Amino acid sequence: MKIEFRKDRSRFWSIALLATVGTISVLAQSGRSVIAQQLNCDRPQGDVEVRACIRLRYELADKRLNDVYKQLIANLNGEEKALLAEAQLGWIKVRDNSCEFEVYKNRGGSGFQGFLNECLERMTKQRTAELEKYLKER
Repeated sequence: MKIEFRKDRSRFWSIALLATVGTISVLAQSGRSVIAQQLNCDRPQGDVEVRACIRLRYELADKRLNDVYKQLIANLNGEEKALLAEAQLGWIKVRDNSCEFEVYKNRGGSGFQGFLNECLERMTKQRTAELEKYLKER
């Protein structure tokens, strides 16, 4: 998912947020304990950290979804794989459109991206649970 910066935001805050998210992405690859040391998501300080923590939670949920999807698809035959892939692409469109609609009233506000990422995280966790259920049934 791309980070979109609105034209009305100051260049300074855009750069600060980008730097923070970039740092978090690198740290996310190193493991959660390192992230917790660098960025305290239990007690984030200020808007930049809050937004970065919300983004990180969504990224972790998305990574978990991808891991479960890979496990499930490895257990399917050709036709099932095609159906799941098509269903997953459809689900992604529904998730993205649903979340855009859910937070639409916040468009242009400073919290928009955070609200969007919270919605994406919630729906991604729900989909992960569904895929885990299918995986257990195999």
